[in-house]
Amino acid sequence: MKRVKVGVVGSGGIFQGAHLPAYPDIYEAHLVSLCDVSKDVLVSAERKTKDLYLERAQKAEESGNAERAMQLREDAENLKIYSDISEMMSKEELDLIDICTPTKYHSLTAIAALNQGVNVMCEKPMARTYLECLDVAEAVEKSGKLYQHNENWLYDPFWYNAKKIIESGAIGENQLVFVATAHGGPEWASWFWNPDIAGGGALLDNGVHAITTSWYLSGFNKNPTIVKAADPYGICIRMKTRILQGMFKPFEVEDDAHILIRFEDSEGKWSTAHVEGSWSHRDSLDTIIIGTNGTIKPTYKEGETILEITDAFGAKREINLGRISWTQGFAGEIRNMCNCVLNNVKPVCDEKIGTETTAVVQSAYLSQKKGRKPVTLEEFKKYAHKIKEKEGKNASEVLMKELLKGIAKI
Repeated sequence: MKRVKVGVVGSGGIFQGAHLPAYPDIYEAHLVSLCDVSKDVLVSAERKTKDLYLERAQKAEESGNAERAMQLREDAENLKIYSDISEMMSKEELDLIDICTPTKYHSLTAIAALNQGVNVMCEKPMARTYLECLDVAEAVEKSGKLYQHNENWLYDPFWYNAKKIIESGAIGENQLVFVATAHGGPEWASWFWNPDIAGGGALLDNGVHAITTSWYLSGFNKNPTIVKAADPYGICIRMKTRILQGMFKPFEVEDDAHILIRFEDSEGKWSTAHVEGSWSHRDSLDTIIIGTNGTIKPTYKEGETILEITDAFGAKREINLGRISWTQGFAGEIRNMCNCVLNNVKPVCDEKIGTETTAVVQSAYLSQKKGRKPVTLEEFKKYAHKIKEKEGKNASEVLMKELLKGIAKI
């Protein structure tokens, strides 16, 4: 089988914790090289990658797959490491770059790779701002290469099967989705709380999962048209300080956000999503998909995920999806992109989806700034382009800072 030669840029937490465990099981992927500006992170990633590949090689051999065992051992032995992306791309004949850096470097790295004729998949969010996303989309068009906005939830068994149930017509016409992406916060990495590096807080980092997934459930044939910061909390800072780098510190980005999104198609059909992106735990309604004559929601029994379908009369049907690990979706997105590269097929979650998802986030920030009034995406885009015309090269930073001014402190 022909394999896609992959180079990873940013070999820290998300790579080591989520992407790396998937690679040895993806026959289509040949992990060629790792790149990171931190020597310590790079050395750690190299060691973990080689150890994992050798461990999987041993298992392959024990199961009678000597050919795969030999391939995995060769991949481990030949793995290269770099501290500079330009050097990596000049020395390795890569087919695909896997971007796992902090958000500030997503657009810069993607554009550099695309300009070198290399396909790209990039961790969410696509970039800090809508304007940075447009720069990436322009580079995709000029290069003729493929770009995947990595949204692992699309490959998670619950969301994938929920989409199939919706398309089967089992709950009628999809009307409303509640999706809460909430946890206590990523205090383990201070860059998440630095707007210059992260671009925003819980909504941009955590809420993008729910935004893209609710769009997927509504149908990518629809487009997000109107966004509103939702009462009673809107987009806000709930806690005054967090323990960051070992001490209590104030922060400038939102640790809680509730927004409403309207998706519409060319025929005038619409659906609505309520999204919570939170680093202060969930306080919105739990996940549920509401159709005109039924609902879908996840339930859990003894560690297994159950997709529960309820009709208009309260009758329930359950689909047991088994034990779902949080890394399962990452394997799906990586395998999907490798097969897109091998077959020269545009990914379903591409630069358009990534750009519009970021536009939704920043439209919500603008809504919050305007007193939680509804904002159309066209209104936001005019606002962003006006700043670009005025500020030039500094437009992205100005846009980001202006929008974050609206975040409420509770």
